[in-house]
Amino acid sequence: MEGFAAAVFRAPDPKIGTEFQKITRVPSGERIAFSRPMSQDAYVEKRVAGISQANLSRSPNKWILQLPGAQNGNLVLDIACGMGYDSIAWARAGKTPVGIDINVGLVRAAKDLAESLGLKIHFVVADSTRLPFRANSFDVSFSENLFEHVPQWQTIVEEVQRVMRCEGVFFVRTTNRLCPRNPEINHLHFYPWLPERIKRPILRWVMRKHGSWVNFTKFPAVNWFTYRGLAGTLQKTGFLTYEVFDLIREDNVSAKAKKVFFLLALLRRFRALRYCVYPLLHSVQLLAVKQAA
Repeated sequence: MEGFAAAVFRAPDPKIGTEFQKITRVPSGERIAFSRPMSQDAYVEKRVAGISQANLSRSPNKWILQLPGAQNGNLVLDIACGMGYDSIAWARAGKTPVGIDINVGLVRAAKDLAESLGLKIHFVVADSTRLPFRANSFDVSFSENLFEHVPQWQTIVEEVQRVMRCEGVFFVRTTNRLCPRNPEINHLHFYPWLPERIKRPILRWVMRKHGSWVNFTKFPAVNWFTYRGLAGTLQKTGFLTYEVFDLIREDNVSAKAKKVFFLLALLRRFRALRYCVYPLLHSVQLLAVKQAA
């Protein structure tokens, strides 16, 4: 771990603040970087109780693996890793994952889970808007179900662009503003379509009275995205973007999808047709490849 830390963690930056750069030791002896610690809470307990064989049997994201930067690279950054299921999948695939989360309880649980499976994975407590890593370190990065929870989500994009190597692959999955079904706040479908002035008091009421509706998280969803809008931000930050539709081939879809592959082929070829499908999708999924400066 010492050599790894020296190669990947950057020196303290006075612009960021020492609380985001401090390297310390947890009882197990593993070195991790602490930012804003959170104590064990109902959210962590819910996640730990939800461990299942299905989660432990995940494979690396197949869309990421369609791109050369992921196929040839080794170092993988799992942003908002939670229980570390995706980090575990990448470790089993022979890559070197680093999982980060702002929740200390989740990071400890992820580390214990990986160790129980005999896997050596680096788990780090860190703020995704202030990554404690050197520039040009990672070949692959992914963020699933995070952007919607971070008001300064654009800063995450800038930080990922900084720590990714040229031709590195960044995968994002987040909320879809065009879809009326709301998976982030239970029982409140069509919520993403409401004006912000109405959303704010509703969210305050939910957080105060119905914590279970947001799965007891302290960071509920506050952002909603479109494919075009998110792709535009990624492109302005120095990424070339792909939608999953751009990467579809008959040999990389499920048996069920093969039955309607002619429709998928139309969506791949004619981008305008995708606007008919976007409202049916629960999430926005984009792949971004870092371009040379």
